[in-house]
Parts: sequence; structure tokens; C-alpha cells
Amino acid sequence: MKRLALFFLILCTFSVIWANPIVENLISRFWFEENNLLTIELSAFIGLAQIETVTYLDAEDSLTITVNPNTTNVQVIYIPQSCNTPAQGYFTIRVFGMQDEIVRWGEGLENDLSPLNGTQCGIQLLYSNLIGDSIYGWAKDTSPSACGPNYCSARFTYRVECTNLSGLPVAGVSVYHSQCCGNGFDNPAISDVAGIATDELWPMKTHLWVQNPLTSETVFSTHFFAEPSELKVFSVQLPISVEDSVLPESEGRLSIHPSVISYSTGGVLHIAYDEKILGEAELILYDLKGQKICKTKYDKKEVDWQLPKLANGVYFVRLASKGRALGTAKLIVIK
Repeated sequence: MKRLALFFLILCTFSVIWANPIVENLISRFWFEENNLLTIELSAFIGLAQIETVTYLDAEDSLTITVNPNTTNVQVIYIPQSCNTPAQGYFTIRVFGMQDEIVRWGEGLENDLSPLNGTQCGIQLLYSNLIGDSIYGWAKDTSPSACGPNYCSARFTYRVECTNLSGLPVAGVSVYHSQCCGNGFDNPAISDVAGIATDELWPMKTHLWVQNPLTSETVFSTHFFAEPSELKVFSVQLPISVEDSVLPESEGRLSIHPSVISYSTGGVLHIAYDEKILGEAELILYDLKGQKICKTKYDKKEVDWQLPKLANGVYFVRLASKGRALGTAKLIVIK
């Protein structure tokens, strides 16, 4: 019985490997030292596979380089004759009879990396996306002393500001991303009550997109290279009105009375929400341009809110808790 169980365990293990094969990388990192000396760190696979020589190729050079076939440590090679520069270039590492691996950097998204600046290095990372692919991708770090084989210390931050057709912030919008050559996507960031979705990612080639929460249609999509510690900000206006709810159906209903008041006197709004709220919440009044006019705490199931004098026009009352919009109601101010 134990032998049969062990057999099935081994069979399952190989099934997973065959279902998701990973081509081992040949290059771990590369960077430029003084006088544009190209420095390449080979991956530990070179020693594990007992490879004795590798071939370096670029636009001008072809060099056969002897390496240690009996080590599991990474090995560093120097290419003083290289025509490459930190601004742009490419090179190939070839293991005869096995595989080629090429890396390109420079301006343009056809490259693996954007230009290297200062002490920056390029590094290969192994990661998995949601459809189960384990893939290598090129990222950037601030220097080779900060990163390591398959390890990147740097991050960049993106911030997507979501608004509706009235310019009001929209909460509950999913912002998706994939990096490098991934075909799937990682868990999305969700916009908060201010309409902002944000996350930290590796500085690498990134695809960012936003879907209309009502129709699932893509309304924004962009590809870009990111730099270490960079903040990238995007503004996305969704083709939805303030009456359209993008919140789960289980959320309660926000009601206000009266829904029409006089601009000359201001007025008292009676506000009710038909679901229990855990923790702190607040009511926020916006004008039609999405500007915040005033706010107050909401700590009961029903409250009376004394508003200031308001100009003639359309306003919106939003109830929010813990960064989530729970409901929105329209208010009209007339003479």
C-alpha cells in the first residue's frame, strides 16, 4: 500500500511538471560597470547542467567563454569588447545543442527592458500568474548590490483615479494588471471611496487595464515600462452615470428626504440606510463636478443632516465606510 501511494505521489508530481514546463534561464542578471564594461551573471542552471562553455553573441562579437561545470553557484563573465551601452543593446547567451537566450533593452516596448540608468541592473524573475504559468520576466533594480538571483528589491507604484460621467469618484472598480509576457492577470486592485485603485509592482514591462463594472467591457488599456520607485498616475472616466451602482447587490439602499430643497435656506436632510454598518462611516456631499462640499459622520441608522447654503444645481450624497462607497443619492437645489 505504501509503495502504491508513493507511486501515485511521484506520478502526480511529474504530471504537474509536464503540465507546466519551465525552461530554465541561462542569464540571471546583467549590468554595466565603469567604462561601459558589460557584466553578466549566469544562472545556477549552468553548473547544475554541467555546462563547460557558453557562447556570447552581440551585433559585433562572438566569444566562447569557459565556465565551471561543477558549481551550483552563479558565475560572472565580463565582456570588455561589447558594442552595447546602458542606453540600448542586446546580446545572446548560447549553450551549444541546448538553447539560446537573448535580452534586449532600449526605448520601445518591443524590448525586454527600458534603458539602464546609472547603476541599474536587469534581473530575471520567475513568477506565476493566475492561469498557472511559471514564467521568467525581466525587471530592473537600482544596482546589482541591491538585488540578487531571482530577487528584485525595487518596486514602483501605480495609481488609477476612476470617475463617472459626472466627474464623481467611482468605488468598487477593478483595475487589472499583467507583467512581462504573462497571458493571465494577477488579483486586481479595487478603487476606494475616493475612486483610487493603487498597488506596488516590480519595475518591468506592465499591462494595465480597467473594465466597465457594469458591462465588463475594457474602457482603458495601457502598456508601459516602469522605473524603480516611480509613481505612475492614470485618470479613467467610466461611461456610467452617478445613478449606476457598481456595488454588490447585497449593499443597502441610501435614501434622502427631501430630495429637492431651496438654495436660499439650505435645509435639513433626513438620511436613512437600510443595512447595518460595522465601524465608522461618513456622509459626503459632492457637486456635479465631483468637488467635495462638506461631510459629516454617520453613526446611526437614520440621521438628520443640516446642510450649508448651496447654489442652485445638482448634488450627490454618498455614504462611505472603510474606503468603500455604500450608496449614492441625488439632491437637487432650486430657487
